[in-house]
Amino acid sequence: MIKLLGGVLIITTSGYLGLMVARGYRARIEQLRHLNTGLKMLETEIKYTATPLPLALIRVGNQLPGVIAHFFHTVAGVLKADAAAGALAAWERGLEELRARGALEAEDLEILRALGPMLGRSGVSDQVKNLEMTRQLLGQQQLAALEINNRQGRMWQTLGFLLGVTLVLLLY
Repeated sequence: MIKLLGGVLIITTSGYLGLMVARGYRARIEQLRHLNTGLKMLETEIKYTATPLPLALIRVGNQLPGVIAHFFHTVAGVLKADAAAGALAAWERGLEELRARGALEAEDLEILRALGPMLGRSGVSDQVKNLEMTRQLLGQQQLAALEINNRQGRMWQTLGFLLGVTLVLLLY
């Protein structure tokens, strides 16, 4: 009876670990999608309403879920607290938070980092062009992440349970 319980525990634990790894792949796709949506909203705020950047970032953050909302709120909070620091410093602080809390990879963050120096420093048309280019690059990253998820996400889901079964067979 104890062997059976131990075997079930091993299979369940290893299966859960496989599912957690696969969840990381799906989280990256979702976060890239939400970032793309957020940047489109920010583009609209800048282009059509000429909203000041901190207020535009807050509005965008209020319409997005989770980690991405926190990113936009962090950037807006830093801008409001220390306007002299500038949009670039606020953007970098937001990226630090996003790196710590999010599932994005280094190349995703580098695409976002390239946008930072353009925010609040150039004209409306230049900012809109940079936002569009960033959204296109993030869209490409999202497609690549989806492909990786289709290959490796399913593999990890299956591998977790199979590893558990293998361990149980080897132990007993």
